[in-house]
Amino acid sequence: METGYGIGLALFLAAYGYFAIIALLGPAWQFYDPIVAGLVTGIVTGNPTLGLAVGGTLELMSLGLWTYGGATMPDFFTGAVIGTAVAALSKQPLSVAIPQGLAVAVPVSLFMTQLDILGRATTTVFMHGADYYAEKQDERGIALMHALGNIPWGLSRAVPIFFAIWLGAGPLQTLISGVPQWLTTGLSTMGHALPALGFGILLTYLPFNKWWFLFVIGFVMFAYLKVPLIGIALTALAIVLIYNSLSKEGPETEVTTTQQEESSQEPTNITKGDLVNVMLRHNFTLQLSWNYERMQALGFCWSIMPILKKVYTTKEEYFNAIKRHLNFYNTNPAIGSPTIFGAVCALEERKEAEAADNLKVALMGPFAAIGDTIMAILMKPIFAVFAAGMALNGNWFGAVLMLILGFVWFYLMFPGFWLGYNQGKNLINIAAGGFITKFNEMASMAALIVVGGFIPSIINLTTPLKFTRSVLVEGKTVQQVVALQTVLDSILPYMIPIMFVFLVFWLLKYRRWTILRVLLLLVLISVIFGALGILA
Repeated sequence: METGYGIGLALFLAAYGYFAIIALLGPAWQFYDPIVAGLVTGIVTGNPTLGLAVGGTLELMSLGLWTYGGATMPDFFTGAVIGTAVAALSKQPLSVAIPQGLAVAVPVSLFMTQLDILGRATTTVFMHGADYYAEKQDERGIALMHALGNIPWGLSRAVPIFFAIWLGAGPLQTLISGVPQWLTTGLSTMGHALPALGFGILLTYLPFNKWWFLFVIGFVMFAYLKVPLIGIALTALAIVLIYNSLSKEGPETEVTTTQQEESSQEPTNITKGDLVNVMLRHNFTLQLSWNYERMQALGFCWSIMPILKKVYTTKEEYFNAIKRHLNFYNTNPAIGSPTIFGAVCALEERKEAEAADNLKVALMGPFAAIGDTIMAILMKPIFAVFAAGMALNGNWFGAVLMLILGFVWFYLMFPGFWLGYNQGKNLINIAAGGFITKFNEMASMAALIVVGGFIPSIINLTTPLKFTRSVLVEGKTVQQVVALQTVLDSILPYMIPIMFVFLVFWLLKYRRWTILRVLLLLVLISVIFGALGILA
């Protein structure tokens, strides 16, 4: 049996960890996704199927989690890398190696929240460095601060991955090889139960109390009618479009917008090349210097600096404009920010500084709501459930699907920028026209239908318990063995998965438990019941 991994593989996975978090912060590429991480780690350690299974399970745990407003969530990427690498050392069959990997991955993911917080806090130093260089009128210093901002992010992933794989592999291998069979069985059940956490969290963000019957529609379609998941998703789309059509009262009213004023100013010297330059800076680097104090401000400022330099010809005006854009800024980076950024570029080009500042303040909240709804509640859960299902079956396309999602988000940044640039101040009127509220309602309705179908299709929790009963057959009493799961299915198919999800939902929404507390309870219940043979 191998004693561990060499320094070369540890360095490779550490470099991958650094690249993956930077790719997520910049162009929103999904190399940081746990399924992708599991597959990459599985390939280099010789067990891609194991990596897909570990990553797929962690993906389902993360369904309802999102970095709303910069919140920290468990780092399932690092958990997938370390969990897969450690479990692969055991050379055990998948039925044993998968729970071993999850037993390592879950605590690692939770521990990494502390390093994530440390990384986000450290970048505040570079934010204040940018303030210093703005006062000194040193644009190179500001650019340097933005560039250095990625280092705490990258090292917060690369360093723990490196040491866990290199130095920690031997002791961890000894640990997992001594896991008793009853605990392995319990951990396997835990892997089946933990996706309930992600679905329960997701339900807390959706208007379940208002639209609960939509959830029932999705559940009935899968559990009773056996409709494929893609059919459920298409049905959800059709239902919300019909609802939108029926809910329009009277003739459709167009959003009142004031057409952009014909500029009476002389033509500016901003070229399309300048606009493409700042768009690329924004779309690739906006969040590389994200920090707790002013979040995306430094990335926004650095991105727009070439426009400001051409518009404000004196050094004093130029750096005053830079200081304005070093103020707090935070919104959805892929769907909200490109549009706001494009509009601000248009306004700065016309030297409408006050309008540009007001637009940022007015739109970053509403556009965060739109972007987070599309990405966290609508698109990601749908992609993630399909991808996780494929991954758990050993299908590599699950990882490809998540990568495609990231490229879709990245692609949307470009038309988003040009929409903002061409609309300018009109965006405020559009946002005030009720569009955001309507869109959020429709997205939530569709998500409830989809989630209703996804829960029974993904959470594979059953009970192996059996009991005997006496029945009369041709005048003779015989003992008949009856599976408890068959009885439960006759009452309500997929009863156990539904019960687990709604336990999570109730504890989070009505008992106000923390996610960590609910996670620990799920782990405790599933491991004990699995070890006792009550659940599987």
